[in-house]
Amino acid sequence: MRTRLLSLTMLSLFSLFLNAQEETQEQLSGKEKLNVGLELKTNHLWRGLVGADVFFAAVDINYAFDKKNHFVFGLWGGSALAGEGREEGKNYAWHEIDYYLKYDTGRFMVGFWDCFSDSGKDSDDPSGDIWNYDRKTTGHRVDFRGHFVISEQTPLKIEFGTSVYGADRADNGDQRYSTYAELNYPVIRNKKTNLNVFCGAGIGYGGNSHMYGDGERDFDIVNAGITTSRTFTLWEHKVPVSATAMWNPSNKMARVQLVAVIF
Repeated sequence: MRTRLLSLTMLSLFSLFLNAQEETQEQLSGKEKLNVGLELKTNHLWRGLVGADVFFAAVDINYAFDKKNHFVFGLWGGSALAGEGREEGKNYAWHEIDYYLKYDTGRFMVGFWDCFSDSGKDSDDPSGDIWNYDRKTTGHRVDFRGHFVISEQTPLKIEFGTSVYGADRADNGDQRYSTYAELNYPVIRNKKTNLNVFCGAGIGYGGNSHMYGDGERDFDIVNAGITTSRTFTLWEHKVPVSATAMWNPSNKMARVQLVAVIF
C-alpha cells in the first residue's frame, strides 16, 4: 500500500513536470554555473522542527549542469555556532551535511536530498557513520521533495517532501514515509517589506505516525506562521533579511527566527 502510494505520488509529480509550460522570467545571461551561499540564523528551523536553538551558519555549494541553471547538484552544510549541552563526550551542537540533485525553474522544483547529521551520537553508534547506508541502521535520510507555484497572478506555493529511505523508521524498523505538505502565500510582495503566510501538515502513511509531530497521530498541523522579509544595504552590499514566527501545534511549541543572507 505504501509503495503504491509513493509510486502514484512520484508519477503524478513527474507528469506535472512534463506538462509544466511556464517558467519564471529571469535574467539568464551572466549566470555562474558554480555558486556558493552563506546564511546566518538565530536558530535552525525546518518544517516545524528545531534543529538548533543557537546561532547557526548554513553554507550551500552548488553546480548547474545546464545553461539556464535549472538542473543542479549541491552540497548544503550547517553548523551550530555554540554547543547546546554535553554528556559523556557527546557534543549536542547541531551539524549537518546534505547532498541534493534537483530540477528547479523557480516556479517548479523537484529533486532528491540525502540528509545526514551525527550530532549527539556515540562513536560506536552506526547511525553516526557517514558511510553507513544500511536501511535499518543508517543515519542518512533520503527525501523526495518539490514545490509548484500556481501562477504569477495566483502565487500560491505548494510544497511537499516524503522520506523514502533511511532514518525515518517506526519502532519495528519499517519505513514510515513521513510526508510534509505546505501551502505558502505572499500576502504582501514587491514592497520594501514583504509578508508570507504558511501552513504545513505532517502525514504518516498506513496509519503510522510521522517525524514532524508528537508521534501520536498520522495527520496534524506541524508548522504555521508568518515570514517578513526586507533587503538592507550595508556598505553598498545588499543583504536580504527575513524574520519568521513559527508555531508547531502538534509539539506545542513556537519559535521566532531571524535570517541574513550574507551572499
